[in-house]
Amino acid sequence: MGDGAKIVIIAIGAVALAAVVAAAIEVTFRTVGEGKWSGDTAPVLSALAAQRYYTRVLYGLAPAGVASAIALVRGVRVSAVVFLFAVMIITATALRAKPRPLHLMPIARVAFNAFVPAAGLAVALIPGAFGQALIGPQTAFAALTAAVTTTFMADWLESRFETDRPVWTAVIGSASFANKLASEIEDTGIRGYKVVGYIGEELAGPPARVPWLGSLEDVRSAVRQESIDLLVIAPQSRRLEIFERAARECLDLQVRMIEATALYEGLLGHVPIGTINSAWFQFIMHPRYSPSSPLSKRALDLFVSGLMLLGALPFMLVCALAVKLEDRGPVFYRQRRVGEEGREFDMLKFRMLRPDADELWGSMNEDEMLTRAGRVLRKTHFNELPQLWQIFKGEMSLVGPRPEPPELVNELSGLVPYYERRALVKPGLTGWAQVRCGYAGSRFGTAWKMCHDLYYIKHRSAAFDLLILLQTVHVLVERDREEQLPAKDFILGETIEFVGH
Repeated sequence: MGDGAKIVIIAIGAVALAAVVAAAIEVTFRTVGEGKWSGDTAPVLSALAAQRYYTRVLYGLAPAGVASAIALVRGVRVSAVVFLFAVMIITATALRAKPRPLHLMPIARVAFNAFVPAAGLAVALIPGAFGQALIGPQTAFAALTAAVTTTFMADWLESRFETDRPVWTAVIGSASFANKLASEIEDTGIRGYKVVGYIGEELAGPPARVPWLGSLEDVRSAVRQESIDLLVIAPQSRRLEIFERAARECLDLQVRMIEATALYEGLLGHVPIGTINSAWFQFIMHPRYSPSSPLSKRALDLFVSGLMLLGALPFMLVCALAVKLEDRGPVFYRQRRVGEEGREFDMLKFRMLRPDADELWGSMNEDEMLTRAGRVLRKTHFNELPQLWQIFKGEMSLVGPRPEPPELVNELSGLVPYYERRALVKPGLTGWAQVRCGYAGSRFGTAWKMCHDLYYIKHRSAAFDLLILLQTVHVLVERDREEQLPAKDFILGETIEFVGH
């Protein structure tokens, strides 16, 4: 049997072993009778814990095991194989230690899952640069190919597992909030969570989308009867009373509890501005809060924008020539925008409208004022390319909230709560709000983007920026996707309207 056949057999065997281990985890936490349990019988693992272990096995153990098995079958020393396995496990653990919203970023998730075993293998090869190589190049390539392929299989297995047994979630609060949370989770395409009911005052009238599970006094029996994994405290709930009741009734159970705002951040990747107050921003002043170093972000901006400028230079010259030759007007269009800390700057774009567009504004719509070159520029987004130079200069960043005109900022600051806090970071060419929300065409759309801008401000890092850049490619390919907005009170809360209205 040749080495190639052995490698294939080892790879298939390793993936099968990972699947068996993952299945064992699944069986471990499953309960009798369609997930219901009674008396003192309880699952060994909750769904939350099972999903964590599942991820560690599929994305940590399996790729490392496949790569190590291939190295072993190709005659690599046992000590080197053990070293490779350990380094890949440690690297995967380190890279996956910080939670990231990969479940909301399909393209970035695939790239990240492939990068992790590649990074582990690269670290394991470093000692070979200073002495005798532990693993030959052909073996390293075979191990890398098999490990990356394993992550694709892992993605499918994880999807199946989450679909079969999501985290059963119950809301402590109103039926209205429970319905909206269930809709948002479903619309976002999250498979691993399911709202199965609400605990609180029973809704009078027609039955709600999610069933009533009982009053707060019944929380223990509801958790046990419905196998609840997670309790979510709705906004405007009586928090102290809920905490006291849960501590008295549920501490010995495996159920976990979280406030709605924290769930939004961890699961949905945004912070609905109607659920918070100014106290939310205390994270910036917390002793343990450490956002990405400005140096690492600036280094990323310089490196990526420099490469993109070099690569895009021919396209930029063609664009400039096309704009100039069509009507002999100016090549660039300058727009006054608000940047970091409220400082204003001129944002550059290739001009898309007729030179006399300012005079015709109001008598003609924007589509009628577009030049032929402008139509192409808008469709391809090439009109934004001059901003790469502004990123290189430091006026903007690759990733951040999109800059707005001063007059619009003044207007929105009086309408959208905390809108002025966007100026805490540099404006970006793209951003978390852009990859999640598309283009805001209304006040509610602007508020929806603000929810994501707040999330980015809190969780910003160079690694997150790279993931957003990768996901932006997917957004550009989709182009004309429609903006999907949740219910108004999901963004702004159930008891407030726009400030000033």
